Amino acid sequence: MNPKALRSGRAVLLAAVIAVPASGATLTVTNTNTSGAGSLAQAVADANAAAGADTIVFDVSGAGCDGAGVCTIRLAGTLFLTGPVAIDGYTQSGALPNTILSGPNNAVLKIVLSAADIVGAEALDVGTGAAGSVIRGLVMNGGFQNTVRVGAANFAIRGCFFGTDASGMTALVNISDLLGQGFSGASSLTLGGAAAADRNLVTGRIFLDNVPDVTIQGNLFGTDATGASPLGPLPNDAIILHAPATGTSTISANVVAGGTIEGITISNAGSVVLLFGNFIGTDVSGTVNLGNPTSGIRIQAGGDDVTIGGIGTGEGNVIAFNAGAGVMLYPGGASSPVRIPIRGNSIYSNHQNPAFGESQGIDLGENSSPQGGVTENDLGDADIGPNNLQNFPIITSAVAGGGSTTVTGRLNSAAGTTYDIDFYSNPACVGRPQDFLEGKTYLGSTQVTTDGSGNAAINAILPAAILPGERVTATATDPDGNTSEFSQRIVLASDPSSGNPAGVPGVTLTGFHFLAGATATVGGAAATSVNVSDYNTITLTTPSLPPGSLNDVTVANTDGTAGTLPNGWIADFLDVPGNHPFYSYVTTLVRNAITVGVGGGNYGGDAPTLRRQMAVFLLKAKHGICYTPPACDGDFADVPCPSTFADWIEQMANEGITGGCGGGNFCPTNPVRRDQMAVFLLKAEHGSSYVPPPCSGDFLDVACPSTFADWIEQLAAENITGGCGGGNYCPQSNNTRGQMAVFITKTFGLQ
Repeated sequence: MNPKALRSGRAVLLAAVIAVPASGATLTVTNTNTSGAGSLAQAVADANAAAGADTIVFDVSGAGCDGAGVCTIRLAGTLFLTGPVAIDGYTQSGALPNTILSGPNNAVLKIVLSAADIVGAEALDVGTGAAGSVIRGLVMNGGFQNTVRVGAANFAIRGCFFGTDASGMTALVNISDLLGQGFSGASSLTLGGAAAADRNLVTGRIFLDNVPDVTIQGNLFGTDATGASPLGPLPNDAIILHAPATGTSTISANVVAGGTIEGITISNAGSVVLLFGNFIGTDVSGTVNLGNPTSGIRIQAGGDDVTIGGIGTGEGNVIAFNAGAGVMLYPGGASSPVRIPIRGNSIYSNHQNPAFGESQGIDLGENSSPQGGVTENDLGDADIGPNNLQNFPIITSAVAGGGSTTVTGRLNSAAGTTYDIDFYSNPACVGRPQDFLEGKTYLGSTQVTTDGSGNAAINAILPAAILPGERVTATATDPDGNTSEFSQRIVLASDPSSGNPAGVPGVTLTGFHFLAGATATVGGAAATSVNVSDYNTITLTTPSLPPGSLNDVTVANTDGTAGTLPNGWIADFLDVPGNHPFYSYVTTLVRNAITVGVGGGNYGGDAPTLRRQMAVFLLKAKHGICYTPPACDGDFADVPCPSTFADWIEQMANEGITGGCGGGNFCPTNPVRRDQMAVFLLKAEHGSSYVPPPCSGDFLDVACPSTFADWIEQLAAENITGGCGGGNYCPQSNNTRGQMAVFITKTFGLQ
């Protein structure tokens, strides 16, 4: 069947009801013994031996039950299911199914299956004869190799907790055993379901290999039962789907959150995979940072025919706060994933970790660099790769009025082809000035058809008005379902990005849609010797600019298109010339709008960093330049409230980065010492509860153990500092503004 025809029936695929026939015996578990009369093992053996579909219920008391009525069955070996059976933990006294359809899971579970005595085995092995079986209302934790291994058709897992205690608030998975829920050889598997009572809580991973027709719906992955706090980290992706050549799988309405590696990884050989209405990297409010440590969704080589979202009601996913890209299409040469429509989603605040390079909301990874930043448009869109490296639109204007937004622009792509153009709005402020735009709020769509030269004009009136300052981005999707990255500014980078205030020849701008006759300005002053080398490259000579000034770089084309690289050029500070040892760190800090110079064209690199300045530096570096701290309360006796630095100082204390200098004071005008700085940086980076490893005596002038030794050595272990030379750290020395530029740039991965 045509994949598009399968996608058109997605509404009926969102829930699959799997029921066990009513015939068969009812078998009651009455104790927590590993074997014998009344045990779960005996009930399973009896069910296997009996004809028909049986039901196992629970009425457990006595040994193995705690004061809250939670009864733990410590398995002596794998339980093999060879006939159809329903195992229903909700029949135990006091157990209650979840009643909340989206958000927290308030299920009360009383039956726990533990693998403490059988590390490396499965809890349940569901054989082919057990087709149509279901398990409900169980907690399964401990050292299982795979909690459930499935080789049967039409098997369902509903309303269970995996890898946690009975409260769902504490992870008990032994991560050294690479625990998860591994399935192989099954078909028509359901994890969760459309009803509130069906929702599972999963800590670990779901690994499905060659399992057709899977439904994963309504579950919490990687969070506690509140759905708003992570339970990781665990060394796994939340969902790994190695799909077969046939069938349709649906992943919908799940929270897929922190404590994993990738949120969802998919590779397949032709089957259809539909992802709708999930929250990946955040909770159901879309405001809590539960980001996955790499990408939110990763589609690997051969992962064709995956649909991520849609423009219908409830189809879009929320993909936010992930350390790498929101959606990453991983390159694989000729087998790169293609036909991946990515439409109608809310994708924002990704690329939380700059170690992943210039990743973005949607990243069509290029063969030379899996997370390669923006894939530059090429004339005629002849390049190939993930999603055929589909060109994205250029937005030239977005004007709100009368409850609507009028967007104009253009698309250059394959000639004589009709494209779907989807529009999104983004907040006015960007946390890092040169961050790439994503697509937080879906605004609407239009279609355009390119002419014989591959060009099409965009002129759309969208049924929603953007707020003042909001920025509009767009994607293009071709008729085969290949979606582009989000549209970006046409000037992507300047090389070099700083230099002599008197002017620098041979500066190269990279980007796309550079047309013959284009002009350029730097800081509003005209650049000279502007040469359009090709569609993606311009060279120029920068104008004379004031020393220490931070300047935007703008290119204007003859067709009316223009683009600006914010903070694209820094005229060198008088006291930080190009050969200065801290030059690249100072310019990086300034380019990211963390600080400016001290006036008169100077940066003041040798001046000490004051404690009040440090509060602003750290919080802007940590949260981005859009961040505004809450209003002060007057927490420190020596910090007037209100005053210039009071909000920042008190927020730094509220985040547990510092408690002040003692006696209810903060000492705002005191210089920051290098030993103090180690604590401030690491707590800002890792959180207030972070405790570094014990010291080993790495620096000659830092006694081990001592108050700051652990922090100082961890700062060095993370390559944030190498000390002050000669095997010393100089802990009592003041931290200069130049040193602070190095420390902050390295700690927060500024680029």
